[in-house]
Amino acid sequence: MKVIKKILIGLGIFIGLFLLAAILIPIMFKGKILNLVKTQMNEKLVATTDFKDVNISLFHHFPHLSVGIEEISIVGKESFKNDTLISAKSIDVSLDLMKAIGGTYDVLNVGLISPRIHAIVHDDGAANWNITKPDTAVKTSEPSAPFAFKLRKYGIENAYIEYRDEQAKMSAVLDNFTHEGSGDFTSDAFTLSTKTTADAITFVYGGIPYLSKVKTILDMDLQVDNKTGKYSFNTEKIQLNGLKLSTKGFVQMPDTTNIVMDVQFSTPSNDFKDILSLVPGIYQNNFKDIKTTGKATLNGYVKGTYNAKQMPAYAMNLLIENGSFQYPDLPQKVSDIQVKMAVNNPDGITDHTVVNIERGHIQFGADPFDFKLLLKTPITNQWIDATMKGKLDLGQMQKFVKLEAGTKLSGLVSADANVRGAIAAAQKGKYDELYAAGTIFLSNIAYASKDYPDGVNLNSLLLTFNPKNVTMSGLKGQYMQINFTGDGIIDNLLGYYLHNEPLVAAMHFTADKIDVNRFMGATSAKPATPAAPTPVFLVPDNLDVTVKVEVGSIKYDKIVLTDVKGGLQVRNQVVALQNVSGKGMDGLITMNGFYGTKADKKNPDIQFDYSLENIDVQKIYTSVDMVEKMMPAAKYVSGKMNSHLSMTGKMGADMSPDMKSLTGKGDIFMLSGMLSGFPVTDQLGTKLNMPQLKSMSLKDMKLFYTFANGRVVVEPYKFKVAGMDAEVAGSHGFDQTIRYGVNMAVPTSMMGSQGTAMVSNLVSQAASKGVNIKVTDKVNLTVNITGTVKAPKIETNLKNVAGSAVDEVKKQLQEAAQKKIDSVKHVVKDTVKAIKTQVINAAKDELKNQFLGNKGDTSKKTNTGDAVKNAADKAKDGLKDLFGRKKK
Repeated sequence: MKVIKKILIGLGIFIGLFLLAAILIPIMFKGKILNLVKTQMNEKLVATTDFKDVNISLFHHFPHLSVGIEEISIVGKESFKNDTLISAKSIDVSLDLMKAIGGTYDVLNVGLISPRIHAIVHDDGAANWNITKPDTAVKTSEPSAPFAFKLRKYGIENAYIEYRDEQAKMSAVLDNFTHEGSGDFTSDAFTLSTKTTADAITFVYGGIPYLSKVKTILDMDLQVDNKTGKYSFNTEKIQLNGLKLSTKGFVQMPDTTNIVMDVQFSTPSNDFKDILSLVPGIYQNNFKDIKTTGKATLNGYVKGTYNAKQMPAYAMNLLIENGSFQYPDLPQKVSDIQVKMAVNNPDGITDHTVVNIERGHIQFGADPFDFKLLLKTPITNQWIDATMKGKLDLGQMQKFVKLEAGTKLSGLVSADANVRGAIAAAQKGKYDELYAAGTIFLSNIAYASKDYPDGVNLNSLLLTFNPKNVTMSGLKGQYMQINFTGDGIIDNLLGYYLHNEPLVAAMHFTADKIDVNRFMGATSAKPATPAAPTPVFLVPDNLDVTVKVEVGSIKYDKIVLTDVKGGLQVRNQVVALQNVSGKGMDGLITMNGFYGTKADKKNPDIQFDYSLENIDVQKIYTSVDMVEKMMPAAKYVSGKMNSHLSMTGKMGADMSPDMKSLTGKGDIFMLSGMLSGFPVTDQLGTKLNMPQLKSMSLKDMKLFYTFANGRVVVEPYKFKVAGMDAEVAGSHGFDQTIRYGVNMAVPTSMMGSQGTAMVSNLVSQAASKGVNIKVTDKVNLTVNITGTVKAPKIETNLKNVAGSAVDEVKKQLQEAAQKKIDSVKHVVKDTVKAIKTQVINAAKDELKNQFLGNKGDTSKKTNTGDAVKNAADKAKDGLKDLFGRKKK
């Protein structure tokens, strides 16, 4: 028993010491490792790095030490300052604890969990992964202690990887990518065993999608030679959807800038079904049950050096003979599929690429369709020979292929067109170097799906090809309850399709009615779940389209415009309205403006000008939400007005204007109108016992205003009300706060007993201070208005009671008061002028430069926000002098 007791005691002590060590060791090492990680990142990387925490544990990979870096991100600088190179949920490292204590880092495993990697190469060859600082340390004769490091296994789990090479016109996306590798990394030569899976791989080169969302499995053993940086392989365990590939060769990295490769690939099977699996949509629809016939072979190579300025040579050959396929539950098969295609690049120079589809034939039931393509010199002077001829009955497609649930398709497509010659030469006006002829006719096309339940109908469209352009005629159709027609001319259609070059077009478009709310998701049907926020509309960067528009009616929010005419231009990532006019709200509206996403894709830039003629005030107040914030008094006005407005600013993420960013100016001219029920005038009338102020005519009143930083500044304006002369100046905020001053010359006969008593009281106060005043028939009052539109605060004081018996002291008081008022008027006028010249024009010019791509003189760039703030502060101080004077 004593022996057992000693064993149990010893075991308990061991367990206790282990638990104590498991608790203390992470605490002891955390500070050291945290400091090491941060120091190394800051010293070695030219990037903005961040991570949430470092976790250390003996239990996660017992009995080894586990180190985890949580929520790490690395963002580039300079031209990549807005691009995240890598972000990851965590990096998990497993170390041999005892060796780590001794200074040797034996890494058993490195795991990268849920990373998002964006590898980018700009047009100038700069790559965002080149973030390490050059080693500037001075070498000494004394050897430094070697950094002992070993690695046995690594892995990447659930990754999203995007590669975009703007220089080579190449991109790739790997979704849900998982990869692991193991081997003796301490040896100069060893076998690296890898396993890789990806749910979807997309690869595009030169505008051509060679792979589209392909499911991939890859098991490969690489023979690694660390001395030469060479990785050799030979495997048949590659699968792309249903296609199996065998590949052999090597990839070598002799230095940090070059990758040398010699890779060959081919299909071990020649079954047409394997190739068919790469067709988008086919593999996802019961692929294993599809019946096929025919043979197919695919082979090719990649050989040469890859770096920032060079591509390796490559070739790919595809041959399909007598192919056919049929779904077991569909009545007809697609037959007589014949394809002979070769893509060849002999030296890695993209312009030397030749794409040759020598033969292309497919038959849907009794309808054959033939095509061929020869493309040379795709960069410098695209030479093309393309032909397509045949007819497709889209209504019969559901008998051949499976469409997505809820999809409806019908209509006829007839094509007989041929293009041969130099596309680039035709762009320069050398039409004799290009032959183009033929037509493509679409009739009674109808398409609907779960994403487009209303569907789109194309009753007719004829495309006629000639060497100069493509003529579009007879366009007629329906979309989103819109009946539309159109015609036009399209230039550079092939350049746009093949190389994503700007599509140049001039079109004429007519429609009976457009409900913009339907496009923005504001339908009458209530969704089962809350709708997601409307995403920002990104203007395409490859369109140069001018459209002349005529629309019977347009509805946007609560605004309805009829007989709409004008121009629309899409260019340089900007949508521009050009003299768009329409009837609405009992008047005429004319608009010009810009919406652009070139400078800011999260908060688009806007510039907007409008002119309103004979508009009903109540209708514009109830139809346009922005009017409520900019002109809150309009709620209490009935009548007609003319108005102009010019503004610049930003759109919010929900595609509504960011009110705080808006800067502009405007004017309002009341043709006729009455103000009644306005809390400010109601309270003022009560305070002065003058019911005439509670309802007043606004006919022929004109005012000018500017706005910035969420506040509207109104220039001083004069008007008459009930026989009184009045002058108003001040400001109000989009938050409905008000700060106004009013000068009024009020006949004493209109003030009633309460008003007379107030004046008498003020006269008595003046007399008690030695100022003898004789009351005349008019009293000049200053009114100070603050608070909010719905809850105003009004203060009045006697500014001047003029009479023949006023002594010299009173005159001096008058003169001093008048000088102060005049001074404040100048402050307000100067403020308005400053905002007009310093803010509005500067912001407008700067925004136009951004839209139109003009660089201008950046050394004189106006800081619009600072200018607005300075001007607004100046106005605020001046108004404070006007409204803040104490009673005398």
